[in-house]
Amino acid sequence: TISSNWSVAELNWVNLYKGIARANAIIENLHKIQDQVTEDKYKQYEAEARFIRAAAYSRLTFLWGDVPFFLTYLDIDTSFNLGRTDKNVIKEQIYEDFDFAAQHLPIRYATNQLARATKGAAFGFKSRYALYFKDYELARDAASACMALNEYSLHPNFGELFRSSTRNSSES
Repeated sequence: TISSNWSVAELNWVNLYKGIARANAIIENLHKIQDQVTEDKYKQYEAEARFIRAAAYSRLTFLWGDVPFFLTYLDIDTSFNLGRTDKNVIKEQIYEDFDFAAQHLPIRYATNQLARATKGAAFGFKSRYALYFKDYELARDAASACMALNEYSLHPNFGELFRSSTRNSSES
């Protein structure tokens, strides 16, 4: 009895495409600040946008398979005529975006900015997505790269993990 009118499905679809549209807008307009930021910051901002786009497309293809796919700004008329793209084509762009993100994102930020993507997040998301599509060697390599960062560890006591005193431990 679940259909596309189900609010959970509709909200997922709408919000994921909002994220993709916003990421594409950032990527397309980033050149406007190129003279105002360092090359490293410029690449970091692009990497953050590409991480969001890859994460959104990975969720969409996991849930729906072939979906509408675009990497640039779309006007309303074009968007209504956009068909579905084979998920394997989208998958290659997802891997490329996660790779770019892993290359240009920091391992951690100077301040406690937990809502920002990191190199480890890019590797972790790529690994999870590769598992969804049975790209086991790619999943292994991305997970190994994340572990090699030596940035994350399991919290020693699972019973304490969700207390306010252990919030944002090295596991998160």
